[in-house]
Amino acid sequence: MRHNAGVTEARVREIELRRVRIPLVKPFRTALGVDRERDVLVVRVATESGEGWGECVAPREPFYAPEWVGGAHAVIREFLGPLVLAEPISAATVAARLSRVKGNPMAKAALEMAVLDAELRAEGTSLAPRLGAVNDSVACGVAVGIADSVADLLDEVGGYLDAGYLRVKIKIRPGWDVEPVAAVRKQFGAVPLQVDANGSYRLADADLLRALDPFDLLLIEQPLADDDLGAHAG
Repeated sequence: MRHNAGVTEARVREIELRRVRIPLVKPFRTALGVDRERDVLVVRVATESGEGWGECVAPREPFYAPEWVGGAHAVIREFLGPLVLAEPISAATVAARLSRVKGNPMAKAALEMAVLDAELRAEGTSLAPRLGAVNDSVACGVAVGIADSVADLLDEVGGYLDAGYLRVKIKIRPGWDVEPVAAVRKQFGAVPLQVDANGSYRLADADLLRALDPFDLLLIEQPLADDDLGAHAG
C-alpha cells in the first residue's frame, strides 16, 4: 500500500470476471422486446487489504445502449483490467486511470464499484456514510413491464402496491400508453406514477405524449432515442 496526496492506495492483485444468468420471476416486456433472464457480469477485485465486488449494468444485447455484457467482459479483460493491475490504486484515482480507454462507461463503472467496495470493506464502513447519507432507509419504487391487457396491468400494479412499493413506473410504447396510464391513475388514485418509453417515440409523436399530461406523471422517461438530444430539447 502507499499514500498519495493523502489517499491510501492499494495494489489490486487479482481481477475475477463472473458471468451469471438469473431467470426472471416473470417475462419483462418493454418497447425493445421481452427479457426472460438477467445476463449479468460481476467483477471481483482482490487487493492487498481485502476484496470488493461490482456489477456491470450493460444489457445482454447492444439494442438499448452501445455497450453489451459480452463486450464489457472483453474490454475489462483486455484493456481496463490491466490498467487497474498496473500499480496501486484507490477509489479516488481509479476513474482517471481508466480514462485512458475511450467510452465503455458501464464496464468502467463495474471496476470502479469493485475497487470502491474493497476500499470500504477494508475501512469497515458502508457506502452510505461515504456518500453523506442521513437516512437509514429509502422509499422504493417498481418498474412494471408491458402487460397482455389493461386488466393484467392493474392486477400487477395492485400486487406491488400491496407489497409496499411506494412509486410505480409503467413501460409504454406507441399503442400502449394513454389507456393503461389512465386506468392505473383511475384505479390507484394519487400513487406517484411515471412512464418509460425506452426511446420508442419520435418527435412527430409529440401529441401522443402530450395526451399523458392530464395524468399528473412524475416524468416521461426517455420518450425519444437516447442519443437524439436535439429532439428532446425541441
